[in-house]
Amino acid sequence: MNELEEQANALLQTLVELPFESCASITREFRSLPLAPGLYAVRHREHGLLYLGKAKKLRERFRGGHKACTWAWLDNYDHRDIAISFIPLMMADVLKLGDELEGILIHATKPPYNAQYPSRN
Repeated sequence: MNELEEQANALLQTLVELPFESCASITREFRSLPLAPGLYAVRHREHGLLYLGKAKKLRERFRGGHKACTWAWLDNYDHRDIAISFIPLMMADVLKLGDELEGILIHATKPPYNAQYPSRN
């Protein structure tokens, strides 16, 4: 396992092991999410990980609409059972490593709401 994969695994553990009650709730304005860049996971209280992603501005990523929230609604999930865990990152890290980190995380976990799983070369 290389250094980036080790970093991705540590980030994944943080995203999925954060107690559900400590995650950001689904709200109209998403004020509990920072405007900072970072990695995030949309999680269901009982079913676990639904979607993984990265954003340059976490709050704006959700305020503009997000397919994971729409799909959760279509799957008849109660919005109180959906939450967002996140890890703020430096913008330089998002720009430099974001796509590769995101790809490693998605490939390793295959969340059901991520439409495609990036291939690992």
